[in-house]
This record gives sequence, C-alpha cells and structure tokens, in this order.
Amino acid sequence: MANQKSGFNTRRLQNVDDYLQRIIDAGEVAGAGALLIRHGEEAYRKSFGMQDKEKNIPMSNDTIYRIYSMSKTFTIVTAMTLYEKGLFKLHDPIGEFLPAFNNVKVAAHDARGKVELVPAKNPITFEHLFTMTSGIPYPGDDSYSAKVFAELEKKAGGNLTTALAAEAAAQVPLCFHPGEYWMYGFSHDVLGRLIEVLSGKSLGTYMAEVILDPLGLSDTSFYVPAEKQSRLAKAYTYTESGLKENTVLNTGEERVPLQPPAMESGGGGLMSTLQDVGKYGSMLLNKGSLGGARVLSRKTIELIRRNHTLPSQNLPQFGFSHMAGYGYGLGVRTMMDTGLAGLNGSAGEWAWDGMLGTWYCVDPAEDMVAVFLIQRYPGKNEDLPKRFAQTVYGAIDD
Repeated sequence: MANQKSGFNTRRLQNVDDYLQRIIDAGEVAGAGALLIRHGEEAYRKSFGMQDKEKNIPMSNDTIYRIYSMSKTFTIVTAMTLYEKGLFKLHDPIGEFLPAFNNVKVAAHDARGKVELVPAKNPITFEHLFTMTSGIPYPGDDSYSAKVFAELEKKAGGNLTTALAAEAAAQVPLCFHPGEYWMYGFSHDVLGRLIEVLSGKSLGTYMAEVILDPLGLSDTSFYVPAEKQSRLAKAYTYTESGLKENTVLNTGEERVPLQPPAMESGGGGLMSTLQDVGKYGSMLLNKGSLGGARVLSRKTIELIRRNHTLPSQNLPQFGFSHMAGYGYGLGVRTMMDTGLAGLNGSAGEWAWDGMLGTWYCVDPAEDMVAVFLIQRYPGKNEDLPKRFAQTVYGAIDD
C-alpha cells in the first residue's frame, strides 16, 4: 500500500523497522534513528533502542548524535558561500591566504625505501582540499607524514586551535604531490581555517550565520550546552564480546564540549539530530534552498556533487573499498555506477557519512533524503548504512 505523496509502500517500510530492531537485538548497536523524506514529505522518522544503556534512557527522535565526518559536507557548503562571493577560486593556491603552506614538502621514498623530503611539484589549491587530493594526512594514519603530524598535535596539547592545527598541518610533509592521488585526511580542517581567514569570523560563527540559523538547525553545533547534554547519545565500542561504553568519547579527553571549543573541526566536530540532518539534506536536494532560505545557488550545488576525481584517484584503491561505484565531488561521495556499488539506489545519489556510523544520502533521481544515525565505533560502520539503504530503496513503490 503506497503512501499517496511520498510514494513509499507503507507495508514495505516495515522492513526498515525490522532491520533497525534486528541490529539492536543482535547487539550490533545500542540504538538507531532513521528519517526518510520524499517528494517533500516526511514519510518516516523513528528511533529504536537505547540512547544510554547504563541509565536505561531510550533513543528518541530528538537525540543528539556526534556526526563526525558528516561535518565535512557542512564545511564544504560553508566554504562555497565564500566562493559565490568571489573570495577565492578553486584553483587558487591556499598559500595566498595561509602563507605557511607556500613551501610544503613531500615525503618521497627512494629505491631503498628511505624517506626523502622534496619540494612539492605544485602548490596545494582549494580544489585539492575540497577533493581530498592535497596529500595532507590525518594525524592517526600509518605514514611518515601522519606520525610527524601526531607529534606536532601532541606538543600543542590542550592549546590546539583551528589556526594552530592548520599551521601544524603546513609543517607536515605531504604523502604525495598535490593532485596526484586521493587520500582521506585533514584537508577539510584546513579548509575550516581558510573559512575563518576569508570571513573574519570563527568557523562556528560563520557556519551558523550562513547555514544553521537560516535553516533553523537549532541542535547542530560544535558543542552541546549543559541544558542539552541529557539528549546526547552515548558512544559505544563494538567488540566480539559485545558493546562496551566508549569512555574516551563519553567522559574522556574526546568528550563532547559544553561550550564552543578552541578547535572547531571542520572535518568532524559537529553534533546534530535526525531533524536537523533531514532539513540540511532537504536544502541540498532542493538545490540550495529550503523554506525561503537560499544557502547556495543551483549551479554551485551541481558543482559540488559532480565527480572531480580521476581514474588514478579511485576511492577503493586508497582504503575505501565500501565506496566501490562512487566518485568524489567537492567533499562528497557521488554515485557513478550502482552495479559496481551493489546497491539498488540511483546514479547521482550523494552526501557523506561519519566515523560512528552516521550516514545520509541526497537522491535527486528519487527526490529523496535518507538519514541513518548510530553511535558505534569501530567495525562494519560502512556496512550497516548500506544495508539500511537497501531496505529504504526496497520500499519505494512509485
């Protein structure tokens, strides 16, 4: 039986319910939330399981989640509002705005495998940051460059700011020459610092000004104030013996801050809710506007979601095997081949996901936004959203 407007088969949406309950009953996650919007109608918004197992608090539709790398898409759109003002071109070297990046080195390996630092063949551009082809690693990666980065980060300690993090990144040898390969790394955090330089405001302040406030995303932020902490989902670590509370993320050094942090991570620092991610995704689906608020133009949205990678920059070649069938746009996955992906979805579907299993998609062909939120680390987090997507696409009737 199809819902008249959304085109979902209401009976087949039971498969979504069953899937979410099944992964909870199997002990794969403590709780989960999902939201589906199609043809402008919210067809599904449900939460299952527990927000806090130890305190017996159930997951709810206004639970706040750490969305980690889903933050990148917010940072990308924030940056592109400055692009539309003509403040930078995609091919501009970032050293024009962050001089520390004017003389970057690359960690090359000689025939004996010894590391040799050589000058980069070309400068890092904005496009390299957007497309993750800059060569800037994450501090935790297993490479010479990443180990140098980790040491710099350790020296900064609790004094790390968005500006200092970017300066540290400029001292790190690149893993390859800019534009040569694709590698998931610190690029979007550097982009967050560029937003601050170009806007003259903190990343959080400017993002709120151009995205969060106009769209009414009242629960999306780089911190969760005291009055909202009771709505924050606990993070759990997945082990063979079951789920265990992740104390590092819940109460330790990586816990969610109560106030704006010194380091507002454009690559992974946001918290959000089902409703807020649904609104944000709807703005992207509606080609840059929602409810009378215009964030970006249609043409800029088209530029973001277009594939920007070369065959030599194929994502599965660089550790992202779950991205088979996808290209990479300006900070977003973009579906190129559903057969290669093994997904009953659509060519052109796009968006991104996050470290704790958060995921959303924007599907222009189906006029749909789908959101899936969990808080689990690590293990199979790229598998769980894919199975969720299978149930969603399997419920489309029209």
